[in-house]
Order: sequence, then structure tokens, then C-alpha cells
Amino acid sequence: MSTLSVCIIAKNESEVIGRCLACVMNFADEIIVVDTGSSDNTKYIASTYTDKVYDFPWDDDFSAARNFSFSKATMDYIMWIDCDDVIDDENQKKIIKFKEMLPGTADTYMADYYISPELTTTVIRIVKRGTSRWIGFVHEYLETSPNKIRVDFMVTHMKTVNSSIRDNGRNLRIFERKEAKRVKLESRDVLYYSKELYWNGRYADAIKKIREYFCMDGKWLEDEIQISIIEGSCFGKLGDSSAKIDVLSSAIIKYGMNNRLLYDCGLELYYNSRYSEAAMYFSAILSGFGFDSAYFSDKFEFVFNSLIFESCCLWYLGKKDAGKRLHEKAKSIHPDNEAILSNEKFFS
Repeated sequence: MSTLSVCIIAKNESEVIGRCLACVMNFADEIIVVDTGSSDNTKYIASTYTDKVYDFPWDDDFSAARNFSFSKATMDYIMWIDCDDVIDDENQKKIIKFKEMLPGTADTYMADYYISPELTTTVIRIVKRGTSRWIGFVHEYLETSPNKIRVDFMVTHMKTVNSSIRDNGRNLRIFERKEAKRVKLESRDVLYYSKELYWNGRYADAIKKIREYFCMDGKWLEDEIQISIIEGSCFGKLGDSSAKIDVLSSAIIKYGMNNRLLYDCGLELYYNSRYSEAAMYFSAILSGFGFDSAYFSDKFEFVFNSLIFESCCLWYLGKKDAGKRLHEKAKSIHPDNEAILSNEKFFS
């Protein structure tokens, strides 16, 4: 059986780090904890699970801390995990079984990451020691070999109320300090800077930063689609519905019929009583012309919601029989849905 180091970076995580390490100890051959300046008893709790607890001076750079943790690993493979992650018994057993298959044919292994009920994504979770490094001071990612395999286990993100409050605005403050120091930001940095501004409610500033992003080289198509959706949402938050529709419709012309672009544009048209136009966007989704993307496909029920809103569009356009047929189709999917129950009085 190949051996596995598990690497964690921490700062003031006394509330959750014990919960995490209690999971990890059941399958890890080595646990590395790198503390970046805790003022609570995070280090003490970590020391009850491992004798490999290291200090690392924090300099607004998550990759530097993670790369330092990887440098301390001595086992065949390295797994990373965050302090507010947990792994249940079933998935711990899956990891142990996975170790029995190593060494495999790949240096990089991807696994599911349960973020919330609305989002489960896939991330690089385990790498062969010496083959990877972390990139990016915020929203860091692993630069690995292209030879990747997906494995069957899942890590669950379980943030607490206290950790959410503590982390609120942290990443945005890092970006602002980097910018103040005139640190050169790559396109990916500006992309996430824009998102942080949006997530922190600074919509006008986010739009300016998004425009800056679109003028840069090295962009990925998926990122451009995602940030176009966010730009549209910024205008919506600022009450400029026309600008939101313009952004989304322009993105559809440029990038194709992405389901989230279609849905968001249709929804904005619907709420502006432009039912005929809105119906065209919902119809594109229902006809299968749209496509999902890496960012906007997880459990977002484009078809079900499009059935609801197109049925309403048809009702307002006087096509009540056609609207009722779509309503019945949506009802067969989720008969107890609140929107279905509300619309039932119109279509019954």
C-alpha cells in the first residue's frame, strides 16, 4: 500500500481543526499542519494528532503556505484538506481502499467536493509527491501534470457561523493590499478580484474590475462566461435592468447558448413583462439547444424552472392551453413546488 501525507494550513481554527483531524487520522500515514499565526489554541489541538506542526509567517499568500506544507511531506502521495472540511466514515473507507490501488497510472487524482446543497464540484485532491505546486495568492490552485484520474470519494465543506464571519471580506482585503503595493495581477487574479467585489456587495467597483479583466490576455472561455453572468447580476443589483439584458444577450451572441446565460436573460425579460422575448430564451433551454458549463450545471434546475416561466409567459401572451401543458409537465417533476402550487389556480 502506498503512503499518504495529509497537508493542512491553519490560522485560528480551534473551533473546527479537531473535527477535521479526527477524520484524517483514520487514513493518513502522516499529518502536516502549517500554522500561519494563530492566537488561539489551534496549534495545541493539532499537536494532539500529529508531531508535525510548523509555523509559517503569513504574507497574504495562500499558495506560499500550501507549498510550504507540501515541502514538509515525506510520504508517496499528498492530500490537501481545509480545517473546516470533514470526511464521513464511508468516504474514509473509500480513501483507504483507494490507497491500496496506489501507485496507479496517474500523478493526479480528483475527487468530489461537497460545498453546499446547491453545489458539488470536483477538485484535485491527491497528487504524487514532487509533481505539483500551488499557484495564486488567493483562490489558489494546483498546477499538476495533465494525467488525471477521478476517484470515488468525497470531502464535505462544513463552515461554521463563526468561521464565516471571520473570513468575511478577508480575500477582498488581500487583493486590495496587493493592489496598493502595486503587485502585478494576472488575468486570473483580476477575475477573482472582480468576484470578491461582487460577493462583498461592491457592484459598481466589480463592473469596473470586470471590464479590466476583459482587456487582459490569458483568459479561459469558461471564466469569461461566468464573469459575464456576474457582470449582468451587478447591473441587476444596481437596478439597471436594460444593462443586465444587454450584457447577457451580448454574451450569448459571443459564447453561444449557455443555459445559465439563457435562463438569466429570459428571467430578466420576464420580470420586465417582455414575455414574447423571454419565452424564446426559455424555449431554447427546453428544446435542448443550450449547454451547461463547469460553473453552472450542478443541481440548478434549468429545465424545471424554464418550464415554469415559459408556461407563465404563454399565459400572459394569451396562449393558455400551451401554457397549461408546460405547467402540467413541470408539475410532474415537482408537484409540491411552491411555484407549481401557486400557478395551479391559474391553470386548473
